[in-house]
Amino acid sequence: MVLHMQQKILDYVLDRRCHEGGYCFYKLEEPNGSDTFFALSILNGLGAPREDSKTAAYLQKMQHEDGSYDSVFAAFYSLKSLALLNAEQLYDPRPYILKHVRQDRIHADQLPVEILSIFKKMVYLVDLYRIFKNEDDPLLESQIIRLILGFRNADSGFGYHHSTLSETAKALVMLKALSYPLENLKVDAFLEQCEIPHFGFTEIPGTSLSFLEFVYGGVLAASTAGYQLRYSNSCIDFIKSCQTKSGGFSRVMHGGISTLENTFYAVHALQLLSLL
Repeated sequence: MVLHMQQKILDYVLDRRCHEGGYCFYKLEEPNGSDTFFALSILNGLGAPREDSKTAAYLQKMQHEDGSYDSVFAAFYSLKSLALLNAEQLYDPRPYILKHVRQDRIHADQLPVEILSIFKKMVYLVDLYRIFKNEDDPLLESQIIRLILGFRNADSGFGYHHSTLSETAKALVMLKALSYPLENLKVDAFLEQCEIPHFGFTEIPGTSLSFLEFVYGGVLAASTAGYQLRYSNSCIDFIKSCQTKSGGFSRVMHGGISTLENTFYAVHALQLLSLL
């Protein structure tokens, strides 16, 4: 059963490689950084890494001659994907990364109420900083930690105005990367509130709606914090039910459109649950 699932996933991913390199989930010759990163992460996670000079060249072209990128997201997708291909970037990205780590700060009084994720960019920056820093910078790292902890709420979760599972997962991943002692956070109580019997996890305590990204966030948060899941089988069943006939995964059970991003969430979550 597991081998059949893996093969379907591999077929789905490889069918979305563009002829000139890179990947596109809707199968046109329009590669993009995020789909390429998710595709390569899936292939490597399933033990099927590939040498791909065309994709490496596509990713290298995302960097400018001064070492910068169009965005932090472009930098993350390019640099992480090149690492998965065992290929190098053309120029030193460290000045660009350090500049944004120092400058791209979030403050609660500057955020619009409708913001979807306070940590979306920061979690990528912290990951890049961890990989590419020349040496530790205790002052900078303590500033980042204080910023993250500034969004910790009374329920021990993280979020803007109220805690969400997705933001809590991102916060835990960043704090662990910065060697912050997670046991100080007492996050188990919040994760327990987000667990639900039928689907495994929901995004906000007291609700029951679940999507694949919520289950992934819960599994990731639990794995990062060392929290023992109560409904691991429900998580597995929910994830499996999101696999479509194409072999990829959608965000909802028994339907929806599969994407490389959602397929990455499914594969990574199943790996953390020791199923793949």
